[in-house]
Amino acid sequence: MMREELPKPILFHPLKHHLGYIRELVQESINLPETQLQKALRTIGGSQLDLYIGPLTARQLSEEVILYLQQQDLVQPEAFREYLTPNGYRICTLSDKSVWALRWGVHEGRHVHLHPGRYSPHTLRVKANHLKTAIAVAAASIKYGQSINLELLNQVRAAWLALPPVPGYSAEEGLGKVMLLLQPL
Repeated sequence: MMREELPKPILFHPLKHHLGYIRELVQESINLPETQLQKALRTIGGSQLDLYIGPLTARQLSEEVILYLQQQDLVQPEAFREYLTPNGYRICTLSDKSVWALRWGVHEGRHVHLHPGRYSPHTLRVKANHLKTAIAVAAASIKYGQSINLELLNQVRAAWLALPPVPGYSAEEGLGKVMLLLQPL
């Protein structure tokens, strides 16, 4: 699960931007070494990001974007790069009405970099440290067979994420709200 192979030329970071992928990762975390989870969580970064919470899988998102590019004759790198000028990005709306930013991808064979649109339908703006903490505590809860509580949360913030402890959290805002998103459906 850690590396779902998406069709080329799509570059997409589902651990940062796709709630469905993150939920699956958390459920499978019991089989992953802590060091692998910690390394993956570091890729999320430290600022804010947009998290897609809609019904489409990462593969479906990719396939819809590829279809859009094919219809516009923009699949080839040269055509896509030219399409992005002068702003460096373009917007694409998918079947679920979510809006996606298309940017230039810097990895070989993956020149179409997808980002959820800011404040788009099916998208939430979240702090990266809230997302990392929510993933880490949900995974630790499964790995250690413990219910989620402030002690476990601060334990994984310190040990896995090198983050300071939090005095508390509320389900209505911030960290608590992101943690609720990761609860099994």
